[in-house]
Amino acid sequence: MRTFYLDKFQYNLDKNQQMIQYLVEHQKELNEKIHILVSHILNAHEIWNTRILKVPTQFGVWQLQNWEQMMNIDKNNHEVSVSILESKELDVIVDYVTSTGENYSNSIQDLLFHVINHSNYHRAQINSELKSLGLKPLITDYVFYKRK
Repeated sequence: MRTFYLDKFQYNLDKNQQMIQYLVEHQKELNEKIHILVSHILNAHEIWNTRILKVPTQFGVWQLQNWEQMMNIDKNNHEVSVSILESKELDVIVDYVTSTGENYSNSIQDLLFHVINHSNYHRAQINSELKSLGLKPLITDYVFYKRK
């Protein structure tokens, strides 16, 4: 199962990096919603990592990130997730408190899957926004990533 998740996190990194680079290159043409969504992808990934590791988070859920720092935030998030995959048992249950103060428990495996799914969801929203602005949406589908 670790191999499965390592592959999915590499895909997530690749597509986030591609999207961030594209957005930075076109930032003058973007709307605020895109900035909010890409920041949220990075913030949420960091927050889930910190919940698993039981350490304080650096970011708020909807905190806007600086365009110039996004690539590094994404790389750091990826490295932390890989470290979790390499050092933790995936079926361990993590108790955490949400940003709204609610208590929940999920397995590390479920939380890591959520990170990937959550990123895909918001990349699709960003692509929709790009299209509405007359910009070319990026191909971020997993199957395209895996094609040889």
